[in-house]
Amino acid sequence: MTVKVKNILISIAMVFLLITLIIYSKDTAETIRHCIEICTKTLIPSIFAYMILCTFLINSGLSEIITAPLWYLSRSFIKLDRKLFSVLVLSLIAGYPVGTKMLKEVVSQNKKYTEIARRIAPFCYAGGPAFIIGIAGNVVYNSSAAGLIIFLSCTISNIICIIFITRKEKENNLLQNRRTDTSGKIVSSALLSSAKAIMIICLSMIVFNIATDLFSCLTENILCDTTAFRFVKSIIEVTNICTLDATTPLWLMTFFISFGGLCVIFQIYLIADGTVRFFRFALFRLIPSALSSAICFAITEISGFEAFIPTTNVKSPMLTIENPLVLFSVGSMSLILIAYLSDQIKIFKKY
Repeated sequence: MTVKVKNILISIAMVFLLITLIIYSKDTAETIRHCIEICTKTLIPSIFAYMILCTFLINSGLSEIITAPLWYLSRSFIKLDRKLFSVLVLSLIAGYPVGTKMLKEVVSQNKKYTEIARRIAPFCYAGGPAFIIGIAGNVVYNSSAAGLIIFLSCTISNIICIIFITRKEKENNLLQNRRTDTSGKIVSSALLSSAKAIMIICLSMIVFNIATDLFSCLTENILCDTTAFRFVKSIIEVTNICTLDATTPLWLMTFFISFGGLCVIFQIYLIADGTVRFFRFALFRLIPSALSSAICFAITEISGFEAFIPTTNVKSPMLTIENPLVLFSVGSMSLILIAYLSDQIKIFKKY
């Protein structure tokens, strides 16, 4: 396909998209409002604070001190140095894109980490307990125990994959860097980079949901909001698990959460400045996702746990926009972004 033909096809697709957006403008507006609600109620409260803290810990070097006891206990089977091991531990509790963001910070400090960071990136990746237990557990199943089983299943599968990936690493070839720096520059850098990352996350989530909802509008008579289509939406954008109910098998919910969705993988692609290959990352995530589903199935079979199916489709209450934590997070992020944009405008005027 020539460049000219490719540009023509893209132009036709853009015109079709513009027409579709005009026809379904009301549905698009409703989708955007819904996504903003999810961002303020779920994403920002569960990720933003963790992202700031983890970025600060990695850049300051304190993460290596905090996770040192676990590193000494696991160094015989997880062949990572203290810095990368701290990234792994923090990524399992902080939220999907945070692991990649921390790896990016590590590589920016020392390019020698580039190759191993690329190999472990698909496994320094998890929803985090705040998201998994709060949404999948309490909202969908009305059970914190269900969320805890999903979290444990995802964590164990990631650790197993990391053990396999790093089994041939030699400890004497691993880099050791124990310098610490807790200056104001490190704090401000963590705030600014985290605010930019959370904005990428929220905006890409809105774009992906608009795309899926437009597709739903165009095929309304065929799909009719079927369960299968809700499963597809969960694969595309993981926050759509909120549309599922407690009849969804726990092992299948575990697969959705472990995979994270194409939208999250796209967020990682953007946060990593395109250094992460989108389709390669998605394919690699299928392995731990299938493994986590198997682990979840084994846990439920051995323990006899069954998710409670309510007689009515009433969801547990989520965080409200009036919640002080949400308002503080949104306000802080807005001020940081305004300050960052002001600095960029000053730089641009010099040219």
